[in-house]
Amino acid sequence: MKRPIYFCKSWFRAKKKPTEVWTEEQAKLAHMKKQSYTVLVDSIERPYCFMEIADKVVGVGFLDEHLRESLSYDFQEIEPGKLFLTMAIHREFDGETDIVVSGISYIFKQDGTVHMRREFFNPHRFETAATSSDVSMNYAATPDFGEYDDFIRVERS
Repeated sequence: MKRPIYFCKSWFRAKKKPTEVWTEEQAKLAHMKKQSYTVLVDSIERPYCFMEIADKVVGVGFLDEHLRESLSYDFQEIEPGKLFLTMAIHREFDGETDIVVSGISYIFKQDGTVHMRREFFNPHRFETAATSSDVSMNYAATPDFGEYDDFIRVERS
């Protein structure tokens, strides 16, 4: 079953709501012109995730029950029609607040190199590591309008 999708100009992270809800026609026009627009998955008020789509990049923000961006993925075009997941960030929050207590970022290279940086904010410190991984699931085709299922998967492997 296809998940319901909605469109807007952008997702206002601080206010946890969309800016300018758009019609499908407005979003389709932006897509055709390679201009940025945002897709909301499942709901306008309480989306499962949002996708920021622009020319040559796609960003996905997965929201928790408090509409905080707990996980984000950044895809960049590596060749026409082909995107690669270059970065993923996971954030942990202080209880039900919007205060980030720690986060870990993963930077993926096409050769399989993965750089990790875990940051703690109180007290501030960070740890870094590097490893290699199978990044074959990090590739995705540039999405056709309305075809976003490949990007809204949390599990990439």
